[in-house]
Amino acid sequence: MQKNQKPLGIYVHVPFCVHKCAYCDFYSVTDMELMREYTSAVVAHIRSKKKFLKNALVETIYFGGGTPSLLPVAQLERILNAIYSTAAVAPNAEITLEANPGTLTSKNLSAYKKMGINRLSIGLQSADDEELSALSRIHTRAEFENSFMLARMEGFDNINVDLIYALPKQTKAKLFSNIDYVISMNPEHISLYGLTIEPETPFGKNKEILSAIPDEDEQYEMYMSACKRLEECGYFQYEISNFAKKDCGCKHNLKYWMNKEYISFGPAAASFVENTEYTYARDIELYLSNLKNEKAIRQPDEETGETEHVLDEEELETRFVMLHFRLRAGINTGEYQQKFGLSFEKIYEDKLEKYMKDKFIVRTEHGFRLTRRGMLISNTILSDILEF
Repeated sequence: MQKNQKPLGIYVHVPFCVHKCAYCDFYSVTDMELMREYTSAVVAHIRSKKKFLKNALVETIYFGGGTPSLLPVAQLERILNAIYSTAAVAPNAEITLEANPGTLTSKNLSAYKKMGINRLSIGLQSADDEELSALSRIHTRAEFENSFMLARMEGFDNINVDLIYALPKQTKAKLFSNIDYVISMNPEHISLYGLTIEPETPFGKNKEILSAIPDEDEQYEMYMSACKRLEECGYFQYEISNFAKKDCGCKHNLKYWMNKEYISFGPAAASFVENTEYTYARDIELYLSNLKNEKAIRQPDEETGETEHVLDEEELETRFVMLHFRLRAGINTGEYQQKFGLSFEKIYEDKLEKYMKDKFIVRTEHGFRLTRRGMLISNTILSDILEF
């Protein structure tokens, strides 16, 4: 890294899906005819940030969605080439592509490798075909297995598999069957997310679905047992929902949780650079037609109407605590002191005391961290100690 270069992550939102899954609230569209125009817009957008990017060293690139693996290889390569021609990219940069089972072919996977993509994140969600159908996923377990094996044959040695737990009518036994199946495939990384019901999704509007979700006690047992099983099989829990073999944690997502800078492109994508947060509107047509007007494509704050927010010192401190507590390592009080010139213990110890008493938070050699029990109710704990 040159003296004036700042480490940076780049996220590209690829908002195309074959259809919208019933539980999903991520921004996506099904109009594949827009892909070429979308690619041109993202390329132009990246190049418009040349002044900022010239001072950066890009350490991670992440294509999320949506279903990025639906984007034709040539379009994906155009976007990567725009990044490489506009910014300095580290020789060992982690470049991730999210993919759905059934969208990967040997030809595409070979092309991904040649263009520098070195990490895949495959959205299995469940290894049970009945559960997949209930989630309105368009793939089967067999299609996942085929996609995974094709990726291995093409030389991908850093693969994540996504799973969701607490599905409607899901039992602990069925969850364990899913987990054991994924472990048998031997990926480097496993993400395990609890099903989140968003009000405006088909799941959120379906009373029958809502009544079939496992209750809090069942979800607690599922999470605790699943975490234990994954660690027994060599997957270290380094974040609330993420488990990895040694040195295989997702470097891009760690940038989020460690409060590092990242810049994003595409509708609905969020950025955090120079202590400033902003998000692009969830509207691909707006993104395509107003790209030369940066403010026009951003999502304005509902209260202030502002299209970006510069965090003050107090907000930066809150953000630091909130994100670091997601990590297994937790808060390093020395790092906190160095960054903010404050004593973490003096500010928070009284608030942490009750959670430490109930074993939701423990002391570490370097500070404090959530226990696994604490991770499961992290939103409640953080809302309390940060008073929001």
